[in-house]
Amino acid sequence: MSSAVTDAPNAAAGMAKAARGTKVVRLDSLTALRGVLAAMAFMVHYTALQLVAVEGGGIEFVAHAIPEWVAVVSFGGMNAFFLMSGIVLTWVVRDGDTARVFWRRRVSRIYPIYATTTAVAALVLVVLGMPPGWKNVLSNMFMVQGWVPQQSVIYGLNPVSWSLSAEAFFYLIFPVLFAALVPLGDRALRRVIVVATVLACTLPFLVGDMFLVKDAGPPFFNTAPSGGDFAYWFTMVLPLHRALDFTVGVAVGLLLRRGTWRGPGVPGCLAILAAAFAVTLLLPERVQRVGALLIPVAILLAALATADAKGGRSVLHARPIVWFGEISYSFYLTHLLVFLPLGPVVTDLLVAAGVIGSSAESPPLPVELAIVVCLFALCTTVAWLLYRFVELPAARLLRPRPVSVKEAVREPGPERHNDPEVLAEPLVDAGSTADVVPAQPSGTGR
Repeated sequence: MSSAVTDAPNAAAGMAKAARGTKVVRLDSLTALRGVLAAMAFMVHYTALQLVAVEGGGIEFVAHAIPEWVAVVSFGGMNAFFLMSGIVLTWVVRDGDTARVFWRRRVSRIYPIYATTTAVAALVLVVLGMPPGWKNVLSNMFMVQGWVPQQSVIYGLNPVSWSLSAEAFFYLIFPVLFAALVPLGDRALRRVIVVATVLACTLPFLVGDMFLVKDAGPPFFNTAPSGGDFAYWFTMVLPLHRALDFTVGVAVGLLLRRGTWRGPGVPGCLAILAAAFAVTLLLPERVQRVGALLIPVAILLAALATADAKGGRSVLHARPIVWFGEISYSFYLTHLLVFLPLGPVVTDLLVAAGVIGSSAESPPLPVELAIVVCLFALCTTVAWLLYRFVELPAARLLRPRPVSVKEAVREPGPERHNDPEVLAEPLVDAGSTADVVPAQPSGTGR
């Protein structure tokens, strides 16, 4: 496999250089969009997930229903994040990559902060009097929780980290998938996109009627609208099924690298996405979750990447938004760990101050907005600290030796420095080059 993985990136890099020369391209629009989606995840989770005090002492996890349109937005966000992983990994493939080098870069980039937040999540649960079992801790530490059809395992530690189980699988299969797709012509790649989308839309109806989960365990979310416990797990969480999104992303990424992507511009894509969103609201939830918005989101991401490659500018290039996109991986993995434990504390303070009469009462809207702003600022601060003092140092320490500065400056092809999920490092910093971090879904897990 290493041989295939070495040859395929060389071929793709050659095609990209032929199409675009040696221009250095950063896909800042995708970096910024990742930050926007992470902020949306914060809002969805703030609305849907709570820890509340119960009578007799103790804390209980509660999942609230959210409006259908918010749920559909979150489902589209999941499509976007998994698609972005495929597009970005394909975009930044480097000359001479082997499977071992690729996997080491991925591990060095995502695992330190993942392991840190997983350990913190376990500690928080212990402090709250809800100690996790070893099954949860081990499955999360080894990033295999998405393969277990039990919500208590999938969401039982840091609920949002289920998506990292899918990302780990994507990284595992990427060398083989890339080597298999790169020899295909443009027409064949478009067929791959269509077939993967059709499977994403049809499998949810097939599996729910064919299999059952013998022991699904205590549920966090109602699975009936998705076709039952097995259909929910298979289509929503199982890395094997979510790899359909990733495969579409890789195919789109190859077309972008070749310069042969054909699609509408950003305004046209936004109009198509809005129309598709309206139609999706009428579809069964099991299709809403995975396939309904896959193509509209894919063409929007491709349009944004194409605009960046052509030097286009938009509000997504504003430095604060790009900066937030750069720290959004840490933000995504930490935001629940910050605001969930603070929920009961904030409620008690509001009751003590006479703002609300009881913990069951909602505060006035201005107070609620002030709480949201303060919690978001706190989550952002914690994310930046972890990004600055854990994520970046660990990535520098563990990743493979980068190319020299001289080589990077001499050959600044699209495989270098153009990562939309880029480390905030200058080119001259010890010869470092940009590396990719995983995009994370914004869904609640509903």
